[in-house]
Amino acid sequence: MKYFAGDEWKDVDRAAREISPKVSFRWRDMAESISCPEKRPYMMHYDGHHNRIDRIVRPHETEIMEREVFSEGLFSSGTSPWTKLVKMFLIYQNGEACIACPVTCTEGLVAVIERYADTPELKQILQHCKEGVDGDFGIGAQFLSEIQGGSDVPSNLLEAVEEDGAWRLYGSKFFCSATHADYAVVTAKPAGSENVALFVVPSWLPGNKEREIRNGYTIDRIKWKMGTSELTTAELTYNGAVAYPVGPLDRGLANVVGVVLTCSRLTVDLSCAAFITKAVREAKKYSELRDAFGITIGNFPMVIVQLREMEKISKRTTAAAFSVR
Repeated sequence: MKYFAGDEWKDVDRAAREISPKVSFRWRDMAESISCPEKRPYMMHYDGHHNRIDRIVRPHETEIMEREVFSEGLFSSGTSPWTKLVKMFLIYQNGEACIACPVTCTEGLVAVIERYADTPELKQILQHCKEGVDGDFGIGAQFLSEIQGGSDVPSNLLEAVEEDGAWRLYGSKFFCSATHADYAVVTAKPAGSENVALFVVPSWLPGNKEREIRNGYTIDRIKWKMGTSELTTAELTYNGAVAYPVGPLDRGLANVVGVVLTCSRLTVDLSCAAFITKAVREAKKYSELRDAFGITIGNFPMVIVQLREMEKISKRTTAAAFSVR
């Protein structure tokens, strides 16, 4: 960081040292707790009065950690890019923890709305995700994939229809991670067009979050995953969800690839560097403590060679992530 941040180094270092105790102890313990299989999130489709609510039930530790992480104001105009980067690098060292994906997706959502915040609704969403509203920070997601195309976004069938001056979505999305988010970047084709447009869809319209009334869509099921089980990934059906177009309707694919996914992929690279960094640190420390056949593992020649190679990979990956950012 000292190499890349230049004159800003001291401020970045101070911010890193301030957040480090939370990352290394409080949030680490929460991340480890929620990774237990018995704490997987689950769906509560109906309340006690048989009202459809589609509530995602998550561990209390997840909600606390998420609130504290986003309260760092990572995307605030008052947070410098280097400070944001080092904080994210440290946070990601605790693995997914239902944090890495939402942070990554929120960054992409903020980036694309900043370019096209030309309506009161988009400006309010941007304010919520960047600076927070009354201390509450909005969380973003990205819903692009459909069953017939997967990552082939141009094959999307989700339809956007303009009704009474508002855009509404009809159809299904098949792979929706961070399903608990407040807003989602969603690709859809305007009725009668083969062009992919980009929309931001709030999970709840104003005043409805407390009443658990979803914005014209249902969460059909949470997918059963081998990994990152702390993070909900679900299948959704839109039945008239209110959506706000972001940018020109014929530039949706360009914006989702050029802005949203570009930000996300760079941040995924950063998170991978963080994962590797922690894995190497733990492997090295374990090798210093573990004995086998009367010899400390860390003294085995082959282990020494492997750890050195892992450290090289970790440093190269981290340097690449920082330099690209």
